[in-house]
Amino acid sequence: MSKKIIGFILAFGIFTLLSLTLSGIDVPIPSSYVPLLLASNAVFAFFSIFTQRLILGLYETNVHEERSGFVHYFIKYVAIFTSGINYYVQKVLNRLPLLVNKLLAVCFFLSLVWIGFGIIGIFN
Repeated sequence: MSKKIIGFILAFGIFTLLSLTLSGIDVPIPSSYVPLLLASNAVFAFFSIFTQRLILGLYETNVHEERSGFVHYFIKYVAIFTSGINYYVQKVLNRLPLLVNKLLAVCFFLSLVWIGFGIIGIFN
């Protein structure tokens, strides 16, 4: 198997194991990926309020740099899953004036948290 496929299988396996933890609160396994994705992106969105360029650089380093080895592909797929949505929103917000940027970054963080709790609330 290629290194890319091994890295993807490892990342998918880790996120499946993390998603299984939500079965304790009655969220079924395919649906538990969404709250996990939103929660991890919310963490990065929170840190992006204060250190936006650092978070953007971290994502670009992990995803866009060409490396070999299944560990690097694993890190790439983990970065895409945990901060992919946040990266593209923050990339747009980065072009705005500072005050508008920070206000919308806070709104984006709060909306991710609100949507995440709303999805979990559907199952309880």
